[in-house]
Amino acid sequence: MFKFMYPNRAWLLLLILFFLFIFILFYKQRKKWIDKIFDKNNFKQISYDFSFKKVITKFTLFTLAFIFIVIALMNPLEPKKTVTTAKKEGADIFIILDISNSMLAEDIKPNRLEKSKQIIKTLLLKLGSDRVGIVLFAGDAFVYLPLTIDLSIANMMISEADPQLSQPQGTNINSALSTTFYAIERSKVKKPMVILFSDGENFEDDPNEILKRYSDNNIPIYVVALGTPEGAPIPIKQNGNVINYKRDANNNIVTSTPNIMLLSSIASATDGKLIDYQNINKAHEILFDEIKKFQASKGVEAYVGQYQSVYLWFLIPAFLILLFDFLLSEHKDKWQYNFQKFIHKNLDA
Repeated sequence: MFKFMYPNRAWLLLLILFFLFIFILFYKQRKKWIDKIFDKNNFKQISYDFSFKKVITKFTLFTLAFIFIVIALMNPLEPKKTVTTAKKEGADIFIILDISNSMLAEDIKPNRLEKSKQIIKTLLLKLGSDRVGIVLFAGDAFVYLPLTIDLSIANMMISEADPQLSQPQGTNINSALSTTFYAIERSKVKKPMVILFSDGENFEDDPNEILKRYSDNNIPIYVVALGTPEGAPIPIKQNGNVINYKRDANNNIVTSTPNIMLLSSIASATDGKLIDYQNINKAHEILFDEIKKFQASKGVEAYVGQYQSVYLWFLIPAFLILLFDFLLSEHKDKWQYNFQKFIHKNLDA
């Protein structure tokens, strides 16, 4: 069964209505112009091989190609193999990634968000039969990737994580921890672990209540704190270039600094561990050492469903249809003209 990596791109199909409107407008205007300049018999004699039906056929082919291209852009994924049951010794890891605008600050190179992605990707390369789930958050939180053993998909989706995926902006750690906790409950895993990547700039309620639930259920949260004590401004970019920095109501540049006190309290309240900027380059090693403790402590049954991208199944036919559409003339083929001429000749006789 297919699933799509970017289902939100399906809105592009609405452009078909726009194309249809333009085509109908063009078709009617063209026909009106022809009827105005020529009478029916004269036009047939002058443009004996012109076909309005082929105009419609060409538009239909273009529309079909466009649908295939949109499906390819949605990146359809097909299971590599049927779902099987596999015995494994592995950990169930939930990664929470902060994608608020403050994570674009560049006090940690290349910036806080990109550094987080680098750590996560390096960590994923070290994992084996472990399962990974991803939650993204800014002003609100959502499950970006349910718990899966397909680490290639996790790697691909981490690459696409961006502040534009979450509206409204802000930093709501309470929502992130709550969303992750409910995802853990739904997945019914026995001994999960959580890794939080954030600068801790929390603008909502403190997460004390949800932290107690983590503690009561023996779910540790390992926190990677992004940012230096000096902080950095939050860049506003256009086409990859910095055009300004975020400013406050008085037009002063805002300096984003990590809330180490909050992040430290999250780790300590759940018997986890805090990794700050001083150990940021060793974060993947520290985290993997902690994951190994979970790998050794439990054996579970997991349903394995691996997926592969099959966008070429739709992209290649789309280009072939566009090529055929380009080569297809609006005029009748010679055999069609000769056949029509033969019919008319016999009818006149």
